[in-house]
Amino acid sequence: MLSTPARARPGRLRGVLPPLIACALVAALAQLPLLRNPWIYFYDDAAIQILPVWHRLGELVLAGRWPPLLDVDGWMGGNFAVESLHGVWNPVYPLVWIGTALAPDLAVAGALVRTLGMVALALGVHLLCAEYGARRSVAAATAVAVPLAGSLYFLDTVLWPAALLACAWVPYVWWAARRMAHGRSSALWAFLLGGLGVAAGNPYGMLAISLVLVALVVESAVRARWRAVRDLVLLGAAVAAVVPLVYLPLLLSSSVTWRAADGSAIGDSGVMAPAPLDLLGSGLPHHVPDITGLGGAALAVPAVYTCWFAVPLLPWLDWGVLRRRWRELSGCAVVAAGFLALAIGPSELWMFRWPLRVLHYGFLALAVVLAVLLSGGLRTGRAPVRAVASVVLLLAACGATGALEPARLPRGAIAVLLVAGLTALALLAFRLRGTRWLAAALQLGTAVVFAAQVTWFVGPPGTTTAHLPSSVAELRERFEDRYRGTTFQIAVPHWRPGDEPGAGVWRDLLPGSMYPVAGVRSINSYTGIGFQRFSDTFCFSYDGGACPDAYAALWREPAGTGTPLADLLRLDTVVVQRELVPEPDVPAGWSASERSDEVTVLHRDFRTRWPRGTLTHVDGARIRSAVAEGTSEVVEFAREGRGPARLLFARLAWPGYRATTADGVELPVSAGPAGLLRVDLPPGQAAGEVRLTWAPPGSAFGAASAALGCALALGLAWAQRRRRRSPRPREHDATPVPVS
Repeated sequence: MLSTPARARPGRLRGVLPPLIACALVAALAQLPLLRNPWIYFYDDAAIQILPVWHRLGELVLAGRWPPLLDVDGWMGGNFAVESLHGVWNPVYPLVWIGTALAPDLAVAGALVRTLGMVALALGVHLLCAEYGARRSVAAATAVAVPLAGSLYFLDTVLWPAALLACAWVPYVWWAARRMAHGRSSALWAFLLGGLGVAAGNPYGMLAISLVLVALVVESAVRARWRAVRDLVLLGAAVAAVVPLVYLPLLLSSSVTWRAADGSAIGDSGVMAPAPLDLLGSGLPHHVPDITGLGGAALAVPAVYTCWFAVPLLPWLDWGVLRRRWRELSGCAVVAAGFLALAIGPSELWMFRWPLRVLHYGFLALAVVLAVLLSGGLRTGRAPVRAVASVVLLLAACGATGALEPARLPRGAIAVLLVAGLTALALLAFRLRGTRWLAAALQLGTAVVFAAQVTWFVGPPGTTTAHLPSSVAELRERFEDRYRGTTFQIAVPHWRPGDEPGAGVWRDLLPGSMYPVAGVRSINSYTGIGFQRFSDTFCFSYDGGACPDAYAALWREPAGTGTPLADLLRLDTVVVQRELVPEPDVPAGWSASERSDEVTVLHRDFRTRWPRGTLTHVDGARIRSAVAEGTSEVVEFAREGRGPARLLFARLAWPGYRATTADGVELPVSAGPAGLLRVDLPPGQAAGEVRLTWAPPGSAFGAASAALGCALALGLAWAQRRRRRSPRPREHDATPVPVS
């Protein structure tokens, strides 16, 4: 009785071992660039926006605020619901935020998140390839290659890790939706994964999920599986119902931001947009395409690279597999064609820009087709002819991409010889031991090629453009007690060549959203959406930098207030980069507590009024109390005189604010000086209470829409369960069973 499970265990192990090996190899390769440059995962937007914001979101969640939709103290960068980038509606993401907040070092947290994201993507690719009938060993080889594709690794993974996490959802959605269409899984799983993918807040991921569902509809239609078409359309409607919850606040807030709501915005600046000729070098690991915006030491990378074995193995594949299984693979063709067309299309299309960022979604579809072809085995007859064809393909790709030019020839020769040698090894492995050893050789080759790419394209620490201090303890020791209270920084901080890591300008200034990590409540922050009136007043840039004129603007008194903007913002500390304002005048009520070669630091001499709230200025009333909690605030007032009365708050007038009296009367809310929130008190009321609340605009509709989508998915799952229990015959599923 005990022998049967013992005999079955090796088979189960063989099924689990390939994806485990693939995930372990991807995790190991993710560490390889760190040996070359420890700052590879902590510079550019990852260092000054993504990781610091995740740290702040983790702090908010640990304090009991979920979802953390608005951080009033974050000013332009604090409206997370409108920014959408950080996935505040996704219940899985708090694990990322909390882990980042608890990590003692942001660079370590960044490396860990990249590793987990790449591993999750690799596992999803393996499941997807196996779902289409690829052998598990070959699916594992493809799963290792996809996370290391040029546009995905060197752009999204290194620079924009939020995009990596969004991409990781796509193969799971594809896998679950296809299984649902074939009656092997419930619609609930597909909806759950699709909804989480949309809730990741990345428009490229949302676009990928949409195109995948359309592709599966096409795939089912060409196979005349009309019930599956209907189910997929209903699933698509359910997933689409989640979209308003995530993106409607952005559209309804666009009137006050830099982002226009005009859906007809199409441009073609060519930034990060590959040409068709560039794609010919997608199989060359050394090829750096000549693309606008892709240059300099940090971005001279193989941005169109797919995998090393795609091109040289083309003559060895059994192309009859496509003829026999084109209907099953038609969905892959739709996804690949759709994203490759977008990649070479306009460089700006509404909220989508930089077409290189969609290229790897097309490569994902091609990787599935390649895995299916490789699973059919290689054709080794007429080997000399096929070998010559492989070499010709590699040389033709080199010639078409300019790799044979004298300046590029040495690296091009090394790349061609490396790929040719690895191809020969893969062919030998297949000839001697079959497909499993072929897959192992492909994985080994991927590791070797990636090591070469790391050597070529990951520069030593001196080439990194940040060198920010990443230790949370070090940051707080340096800044927390030094820049007290609400801080305004007038600076354009930038790393200077020759500065030691964490030293130089970073001893006095921090860019982007780094200050909250250091325990400083700063008005400066990184933002992709902005707040037009506020940024115009202080000439803020997207990364929190301010121009020299911002210092004079701080001390201007907006009409009708008689109070400088520095007081209206409730500032306690002003940090001025001497490179911008060498000798700033110190206004009355302030003292220069520090003057160094880098900065002048001013501190307020007296406390601001109403310290428990954000109320900053009052006309025509006397304030009894003002208490803020989270995004809400309660103000008790007594009117002085019969004229109009107004309250001004040190918070931005984001759409979604609502002010009411204690008995529910709605009060006018508007944008005051520099975009600060202004509330008009009710006429004729001698005293009372004002309750200020905020919710993302359109959130009620978005929540109702998401609930409707959930109900639709539940109904579809219930109908599927009834069909499975019905004695009526079901449509035939001709998908091959994945084999090892």
